[in-house]
Amino acid sequence: MRASSRTIFHIDMDTYFVSVERLSFPWLNGKPVIVGGRTLRSVVASCSYEAREKGISSGMPIVRAMRLAPEAVIISGSHGSYTSYTRKILQVLLSFSPIVDPASIDEAFMDVTGVIGSLSPRELAIRIQKAILDRTGLWASTGIAQNRFLAKMASNRAKPKGIVELKPDDITDFPVGRIWGVGPATQRRFLSLGIERIADLHRFTRQQLRALLGKQGDSLYYLCRGIDDSPVVPGDLTSQPLTISNEHTFSTDVLEPEEYLPVLALMCQKVARRARDKGLAGSTVTLKYRMSNLQRRSRAYALSGQTDNARILYSVTAMLARSAVHSRIRLIGVCLGSLSQESGHQREMFGYRGKEIDGMIDSIRHKFGEKSITGCRTMIDCGGLKNMIENHLI
Repeated sequence: MRASSRTIFHIDMDTYFVSVERLSFPWLNGKPVIVGGRTLRSVVASCSYEAREKGISSGMPIVRAMRLAPEAVIISGSHGSYTSYTRKILQVLLSFSPIVDPASIDEAFMDVTGVIGSLSPRELAIRIQKAILDRTGLWASTGIAQNRFLAKMASNRAKPKGIVELKPDDITDFPVGRIWGVGPATQRRFLSLGIERIADLHRFTRQQLRALLGKQGDSLYYLCRGIDDSPVVPGDLTSQPLTISNEHTFSTDVLEPEEYLPVLALMCQKVARRARDKGLAGSTVTLKYRMSNLQRRSRAYALSGQTDNARILYSVTAMLARSAVHSRIRLIGVCLGSLSQESGHQREMFGYRGKEIDGMIDSIRHKFGEKSITGCRTMIDCGGLKNMIENHLI
């Protein structure tokens, strides 16, 4: 099917985390609400429109958000509730079209080309919007276009509670930063060349953009003209996660290994336990950390096999941390990816008796809490007991 003959929807939930919390706590309605971490060194995960009017945005340090809106209500949020509502929303979308690709926890693409029937795209979008509201009590904004790129831009313009349809000629006056793949660095480069709007990119040939930006130039040549042939591929709608991760924000920035390694060990312990709970193991281990200037960094390592063992996770992430962390950091975390069901993994040649021990330890943690039993390295590695006490980890 030609891309120009398709009808693509982008469904984007409005202030999703905040809206879910307001279903449980109606007194939050009309107030500036921030969903984020529990400490002053955390960042904003989501915020209400009332908070955005005061200049607050996602990714902003909580301390700065509190200065902008001292009266704002700050809540830590419940990921379990968000996931539960996401499943309900996906069920609604699948009742209208079998081609649904969940892009994240609060957004999804739909190809409705073959299911519109006698309805106009807007009429179908209204029905979907109402069905989501009736099922969950949550509002969604919908973008309509002939491809994914334009549909995404349309839903952003539709917020909140709206429906917008965009055609290729409709985006020429949009800021160039709205194009997929144009980050702050590329945008600064464009501005230095006098490129502010998408229409400004039309002056450049494909060869010129390629010479300027390499392979990205080819993509931008088509996107600035509203051309995107990528199909909507039905995504994995099961509850199996793509990754399992855990992070910790320090009360003060740290630099020395004895300050962050015990915390890293505890993060590995939590990730491994959660993987075993779901019967999963992974082969990609990623160290995540955030610098004092809030810039995020990561280092990944591919294992030769699958694992759900905390000791293996720790040995890999500790190695990555020692080679990567050369200045103070405010956050550290572990991510286990490339997950698959544990039952299908190849066993070690001589067996692994530690599985029985892991199972007993997991049972204790489920009954008495994560910190009821822990590995020695989280307490004594590099003198980390004092650090853990100060960071309220034990």
